[in-house]
Amino acid sequence: MLVETALLILSAIGTAVFAISGALLGLRKGMDIVGVSFVATVTGVGGGTVRDVLLGALPVAWVQQPTDIAICIVCAFLVSALNAALLGQRMTWLLYADAAGLALFAVLGAAKADAAGAHVLVAILFGAMSACFGGIIRDIICGERPILFAKEIYVSAALLSAAVYLLIPESMGFEIRVVAGVLSGLALRILAMHFAWTLPFPRYRQPVS
Repeated sequence: MLVETALLILSAIGTAVFAISGALLGLRKGMDIVGVSFVATVTGVGGGTVRDVLLGALPVAWVQQPTDIAICIVCAFLVSALNAALLGQRMTWLLYADAAGLALFAVLGAAKADAAGAHVLVAILFGAMSACFGGIIRDIICGERPILFAKEIYVSAALLSAAVYLLIPESMGFEIRVVAGVLSGLALRILAMHFAWTLPFPRYRQPVS
Protein backbone atom coordinates (compact mmCIF):
# COMPACT_ATOMS: atom_id res chain seq x y z
CA MET A 1 0.00 0.00 0.00
CA LEU A 2 2.84 2.37 0.83
CA VAL A 3 4.51 1.69 -2.53
CA GLU A 4 1.22 2.24 -4.37
CA THR A 5 0.74 5.58 -2.60
CA ALA A 6 4.30 6.59 -3.45
CA LEU A 7 3.72 5.70 -7.11
CA LEU A 8 0.57 7.83 -7.18
CA ILE A 9 2.46 10.79 -5.69
CA LEU A 10 5.34 10.29 -8.12
CA SER A 11 2.87 10.11 -11.00
CA ALA A 12 1.20 13.37 -9.95
CA ILE A 13 4.56 15.15 -9.67
CA GLY A 14 5.74 13.82 -13.04
CA THR A 15 2.46 14.81 -14.68
CA ALA A 16 2.73 18.33 -13.27
CA VAL A 17 6.32 18.78 -14.36
CA PHE A 18 5.65 17.58 -17.89
CA ALA A 19 2.49 19.70 -18.06
CA ILE A 20 4.59 22.73 -17.13
CA SER A 21 7.02 21.96 -19.94
CA GLY A 22 4.11 21.69 -22.37
CA ALA A 23 2.56 24.94 -21.14
CA LEU A 24 5.88 26.76 -21.49
CA LEU A 25 6.26 25.62 -25.09
CA GLY A 26 2.67 26.57 -25.81
CA LEU A 27 3.37 30.07 -24.50
CA ARG A 28 6.52 30.29 -26.57
CA LYS A 29 4.42 29.46 -29.63
CA GLY A 30 2.01 32.29 -28.80
CA MET A 31 -1.01 30.08 -28.00
CA ASP A 32 -4.04 31.28 -26.06
CA ILE A 33 -5.01 29.72 -22.73
CA VAL A 34 -7.01 26.94 -24.38
CA GLY A 35 -4.10 26.00 -26.61
CA VAL A 36 -1.66 26.16 -23.72
CA SER A 37 -3.96 23.94 -21.61
CA PHE A 38 -4.31 21.42 -24.45
CA VAL A 39 -0.56 21.15 -25.00
CA ALA A 40 0.04 20.91 -21.25
CA THR A 41 -2.50 18.10 -20.97
CA VAL A 42 -1.28 15.93 -23.84
CA THR A 43 2.29 16.40 -22.60
CA GLY A 44 1.37 15.52 -19.04
CA VAL A 45 -0.64 12.36 -19.76
CA GLY A 46 0.71 11.27 -23.17
CA GLY A 47 3.59 9.08 -22.05
CA GLY A 48 1.66 7.50 -19.19
CA THR A 49 -1.28 6.76 -21.48
CA VAL A 50 0.90 4.90 -23.99
CA ARG A 51 2.55 2.99 -21.15
CA ASP A 52 -0.75 1.92 -19.55
CA VAL A 53 -2.26 0.88 -22.88
CA LEU A 54 0.72 -1.38 -23.62
CA LEU A 55 0.63 -2.80 -20.09
CA GLY A 56 -3.08 -3.52 -20.47
CA ALA A 57 -4.02 -1.22 -17.58
CA LEU A 58 -7.35 -0.21 -19.14
CA PRO A 59 -9.15 2.05 -19.03
CA VAL A 60 -6.26 4.40 -18.30
CA ALA A 61 -6.59 6.07 -14.91
CA TRP A 62 -7.48 9.56 -16.12
CA VAL A 63 -10.56 8.31 -18.01
CA GLN A 64 -12.41 7.45 -14.79
CA GLN A 65 -10.51 9.68 -12.37
CA PRO A 66 -9.48 12.83 -14.27
CA THR A 67 -7.12 14.01 -11.54
CA ASP A 68 -4.18 14.14 -13.94
CA ILE A 69 -6.21 16.21 -16.41
CA ALA A 70 -7.04 18.66 -13.63
CA ILE A 71 -3.37 18.85 -12.64
CA CYS A 72 -2.39 19.67 -16.22
CA ILE A 73 -5.00 22.41 -16.58
CA VAL A 74 -4.07 23.98 -13.26
CA CYS A 75 -0.39 23.96 -14.27
CA ALA A 76 -1.29 25.59 -17.60
CA PHE A 77 -3.17 28.41 -15.86
CA LEU A 78 -0.38 28.93 -13.32
CA VAL A 79 2.30 29.07 -15.98
CA SER A 80 0.18 31.47 -18.04
CA ALA A 81 -0.36 33.69 -15.00
CA LEU A 82 3.40 33.81 -14.44
CA ASN A 83 4.00 34.65 -18.09
CA ALA A 84 5.53 38.05 -17.35
CA ALA A 85 7.85 36.66 -14.69
CA LEU A 86 9.02 33.92 -17.04
CA LEU A 87 9.53 36.23 -20.00
CA GLY A 88 13.04 35.89 -21.38
CA GLN A 89 13.68 32.72 -19.37
CA ARG A 90 10.99 30.53 -20.88
CA MET A 91 13.25 28.29 -22.94
CA THR A 92 15.57 27.67 -20.00
CA TRP A 93 12.65 26.74 -17.76
CA LEU A 94 11.25 24.52 -20.50
CA LEU A 95 14.46 22.53 -20.74
CA TYR A 96 14.76 22.07 -16.97
CA ALA A 97 11.09 21.17 -16.55
CA ASP A 98 11.37 18.65 -19.37
CA ALA A 99 14.52 17.13 -17.83
CA ALA A 100 12.80 16.72 -14.46
CA GLY A 101 9.70 15.19 -16.06
CA LEU A 102 11.88 12.86 -18.10
CA ALA A 103 13.62 11.45 -15.03
CA LEU A 104 10.43 11.18 -12.96
CA PHE A 105 8.41 9.41 -15.63
CA ALA A 106 11.28 7.06 -16.47
CA VAL A 107 11.33 5.82 -12.88
CA LEU A 108 7.54 5.69 -12.69
CA GLY A 109 7.25 3.77 -15.96
CA ALA A 110 9.92 1.30 -14.88
CA ALA A 111 8.25 0.83 -11.49
CA LYS A 112 4.82 0.17 -13.05
CA ALA A 113 6.22 -2.25 -15.62
CA ASP A 114 8.17 -4.05 -12.89
CA ALA A 115 5.05 -4.30 -10.73
CA ALA A 116 3.22 -5.79 -13.72
CA GLY A 117 5.81 -8.58 -13.89
CA ALA A 118 7.82 -7.36 -16.89
CA HIS A 119 11.39 -8.57 -17.40
CA VAL A 120 13.93 -6.06 -16.12
CA LEU A 121 15.10 -5.18 -19.65
CA VAL A 122 11.52 -4.63 -20.82
CA ALA A 123 10.79 -2.57 -17.70
CA ILE A 124 13.75 -0.30 -18.47
CA LEU A 125 12.48 0.20 -22.02
CA PHE A 126 8.98 0.92 -20.69
CA GLY A 127 10.46 3.54 -18.39
CA ALA A 128 12.21 5.31 -21.23
CA MET A 129 9.16 5.06 -23.48
CA SER A 130 6.75 6.53 -20.93
CA ALA A 131 9.26 9.30 -20.21
CA CYS A 132 9.77 10.31 -23.84
CA PHE A 133 6.36 10.01 -25.50
CA GLY A 134 4.81 13.01 -23.78
CA GLY A 135 7.62 15.25 -24.99
CA ILE A 136 7.46 13.81 -28.50
CA ILE A 137 3.71 14.46 -28.73
CA ARG A 138 4.25 17.99 -27.39
CA ASP A 139 6.94 18.79 -29.95
CA ILE A 140 4.95 17.40 -32.88
CA ILE A 141 1.83 19.38 -31.95
CA CYS A 142 3.88 22.56 -31.59
CA GLY A 143 5.72 22.06 -34.88
CA GLU A 144 9.08 21.41 -33.23
CA ARG A 145 11.55 18.74 -34.24
CA PRO A 146 11.21 16.08 -31.51
CA ILE A 147 14.31 16.09 -29.37
CA LEU A 148 14.41 12.32 -29.78
CA PHE A 149 15.56 12.85 -33.37
CA ALA A 150 18.33 15.30 -32.52
CA LYS A 151 21.90 14.89 -31.29
CA GLU A 152 20.76 15.09 -27.68
CA ILE A 153 21.40 12.81 -24.73
CA TYR A 154 17.71 12.42 -23.98
CA VAL A 155 16.50 8.84 -24.26
CA SER A 156 19.83 7.78 -22.74
CA ALA A 157 19.04 9.81 -19.61
CA ALA A 158 15.63 8.15 -19.33
CA LEU A 159 17.19 4.71 -19.76
CA LEU A 160 19.70 5.53 -17.02
CA SER A 161 16.97 6.62 -14.58
CA ALA A 162 14.97 3.45 -15.21
CA ALA A 163 18.01 1.19 -15.02
CA VAL A 164 19.32 2.69 -11.77
CA TYR A 165 15.91 2.33 -10.14
CA LEU A 166 15.52 -1.29 -11.20
CA LEU A 167 19.09 -2.45 -10.59
CA ILE A 168 19.34 -1.16 -7.03
CA PRO A 169 18.35 -4.05 -4.72
CA GLU A 170 14.84 -3.81 -3.28
CA SER A 171 16.37 -4.20 0.17
CA MET A 172 17.68 -0.63 -0.15
CA GLY A 173 14.12 0.66 0.05
CA PHE A 174 11.70 2.16 -2.46
CA GLU A 175 12.52 5.78 -1.60
CA ILE A 176 16.27 5.37 -2.10
CA ARG A 177 15.73 3.59 -5.42
CA VAL A 178 13.42 6.36 -6.66
CA VAL A 179 15.70 9.20 -5.57
CA ALA A 180 18.77 7.52 -7.05
CA GLY A 181 16.97 6.83 -10.34
CA VAL A 182 15.58 10.33 -10.70
CA LEU A 183 18.79 12.12 -9.72
CA SER A 184 21.00 10.01 -12.00
CA GLY A 185 18.93 10.65 -15.13
CA LEU A 186 18.33 14.30 -14.25
CA ALA A 187 22.03 14.89 -13.63
CA LEU A 188 23.01 13.28 -16.92
CA ARG A 189 20.44 15.32 -18.86
CA ILE A 190 21.43 18.63 -17.25
CA LEU A 191 25.16 17.98 -17.67
CA ALA A 192 24.58 17.02 -21.31
CA MET A 193 22.73 20.30 -21.87
CA HIS A 194 25.42 22.39 -20.21
CA PHE A 195 28.41 20.72 -21.82
CA ALA A 196 26.76 19.84 -25.16
CA TRP A 197 27.45 16.14 -24.70
CA THR A 198 26.24 13.90 -27.51
CA LEU A 199 26.45 10.25 -28.39
CA PRO A 200 28.17 9.14 -31.60
CA PHE A 201 25.94 10.19 -34.50
CA PRO A 202 26.58 7.94 -37.52
CA ARG A 203 26.26 9.57 -40.91
CA TYR A 204 24.41 7.83 -43.67
CA ARG A 205 26.48 7.62 -46.83
CA GLN A 206 24.84 7.06 -50.15
CA PRO A 207 26.20 3.81 -51.62
CA VAL A 208 28.40 4.35 -54.65
CA SER A 209 26.64 2.86 -57.67
